[in-house]
Amino acid sequence: MKKYLIWVSLLLSGFAIAADGDKELEKLSSENNSTEEQFELNKSQKNYGQNRYGNGDRFICESYRGQRQHCQADTAGGVRLVRQIGYNSCQGNWGYDYYGVWVTNGCRGEFQIDRYQNHYGQTDNVIRCESYSNRRQTCATDLRGAEVALLHQLSHRSCQGNWGFNYNEIWVANGCKADFLISHQNQGGSPYNPGYSNGLVECRSEGTNINHCQVPDLQSIELVQEMGRYGNNCRGNWGYSSHGLWVRNGCHAQFRVVEYQQHSNPGYGHNNPPNNQGYEVICESNYGQVRTCQADTSGQVEFIQNLSSTSCDQRWGYDANGIWVKDGCRARFMTYPAGSGYGNQPPVREKFEIKCKSRNNKLKICDTRGPFSDVEFTREISKGKYPCEGNWGVNQHGELYVKNNCYAEFMIYK
Repeated sequence: MKKYLIWVSLLLSGFAIAADGDKELEKLSSENNSTEEQFELNKSQKNYGQNRYGNGDRFICESYRGQRQHCQADTAGGVRLVRQIGYNSCQGNWGYDYYGVWVTNGCRGEFQIDRYQNHYGQTDNVIRCESYSNRRQTCATDLRGAEVALLHQLSHRSCQGNWGFNYNEIWVANGCKADFLISHQNQGGSPYNPGYSNGLVECRSEGTNINHCQVPDLQSIELVQEMGRYGNNCRGNWGYSSHGLWVRNGCHAQFRVVEYQQHSNPGYGHNNPPNNQGYEVICESNYGQVRTCQADTSGQVEFIQNLSSTSCDQRWGYDANGIWVKDGCRARFMTYPAGSGYGNQPPVREKFEIKCKSRNNKLKICDTRGPFSDVEFTREISKGKYPCEGNWGVNQHGELYVKNNCYAEFMIYK
């Protein structure tokens, strides 16, 4: 009778696994994922690559005497448990990493490499991105108008706070390795970015990750109402760039967006400005590349504010095609069409020097007497033990900061 009950329970558990495809994709444990050291050690063995299973293959992986066992496999298609073949439960006792399947606590099961295809029907929307030796790694893909979610962590190191994305790439850092799901659903609305109507946008971040919400070309944006469980959770945790509106650290809020009007001439996307007012353009050079941002440069172009830790001096300009930036310059510009009445002579910029010091390795926001258009690092005062290289910059709010005991002198341009 006892044996009969055991086999009935196994049959029911197998049925539950088969029916699981109709639900949200199950979150699997990553507690026993391989470390990079285990991966490198295994690669050096003579039998590496033998019995390495591929997409669609079925195979058995068994834990003996409760010990962790790793079975080599190409897990790019995701792995699912087809059936449990032992008495010990496999629930929570199996998973897969970037080079195979692991089982523990006596789990014995038959596995198949088709998890993503079995659940989604196709795998073009699954991207794998891996960081080795704690280095930042970027994986290029077109993400305009898409949501990105971490589908399965493949590394032993946690991916929490160690991944993100923008309009043309997913990035991972500090040893995070994971499969990501890309959903191009912004046009129809998603639970985290339902789109904008009547000038309102709802944007939400899960955990510490940064989430980008697609918005139209912006003239201005303001936070209207925080919708999270805890008050003031969005303070310092939202902003916008050329990639769109972003939130982080659990910020969930509603924003009011004022967008540029459509342009009768399809070259620039803006109307002639009313009352001779200019239009703001954000242009960013990523990874030191030269980038040209579409803009009406028929009249005056004014540099407004540096958004990068790199000085934009001699790193920007404009031509008939638009505004260009290079060597890591990220900045805001104001453009004035020809005939707008804006003076042809560029305004005289106020400049002055300040000193800023970080104490006790803490981040210090420097007093720049309000907003500034550009900053230049002029002198390091804390030499030797506390270098300033990599320890100063301009944050998303346009504030100059120093950290890790950097003490330096800067030239501020208003």
